[in-house]
Amino acid sequence: MENHLSQFNLADKVAVVTGASEGIGRDIALGLANAGADVIVCSRRENLLQEAKTEIEKSGRRAEVFVLDVAKVGEIEKLKDFILNKFGRADILVNSAAFTVTKPAWDMQEDEWDTMMDTSFKGLFFCCQIIGALMKKQGYGKIINLSSTFSRSIIPGRSVYGGIKAGVSHLTEALAAEWAPDGLRVNALAPTATLTPSRQSLLQGKVLEKILSRIPLGRLATGEDLVNAAIYLASPASDFVTGHTLFVDGGWIAAS
Repeated sequence: MENHLSQFNLADKVAVVTGASEGIGRDIALGLANAGADVIVCSRRENLLQEAKTEIEKSGRRAEVFVLDVAKVGEIEKLKDFILNKFGRADILVNSAAFTVTKPAWDMQEDEWDTMMDTSFKGLFFCCQIIGALMKKQGYGKIINLSSTFSRSIIPGRSVYGGIKAGVSHLTEALAAEWAPDGLRVNALAPTATLTPSRQSLLQGKVLEKILSRIPLGRLATGEDLVNAAIYLASPASDFVTGHTLFVDGGWIAAS
């Protein structure tokens, strides 16, 4: 009888995680390492990446640090060279890097728009394209893009963010269809509000009550919820899944 649990094993896979210095990206980087992968952690903050590297190495896996601003395509090209130099391959890419502004649409400024788009959409696309090219040569790879419940539903103050995340989910479908013949599986993870250090100050009081009222399972997402889903999408267990946005949302979208 086939050992189905072995299909979730990431032993000897090489994973690249952007936005890995904190929050969901950091949790996923550590989770992929615990599942057996070696990990290249990327973000703009080297000190936090070094801390993530130390944690990964405690699990017995190899970790490398690459300081990256995904809004700069030239830096993504340098990341590609770094991957080839250090590992010679990339099996998994997690696009978690993002920049978020929460404010009424009337008040959104051009520089805020540009930074959100350049980081959360342009940077994500070119990471897919440039790192995905390594996977194309191998004939196999897993790309996981971070979307959101706000790709399908919305609350005040999240208009631009929601538009970007809807774009991420749609782009994920487009790339999945286009790159399937090359052996690439492209999927998205869409969390609801997630309890991370950067969100703790926002997720309090009436804001927290309102959000919880829309989540049938009655709690916020945790990093571990996203880790488990990411391992599934990164592993052979999901080899026949592509172009899908997996909502890890406690029922938010179903109840909407």
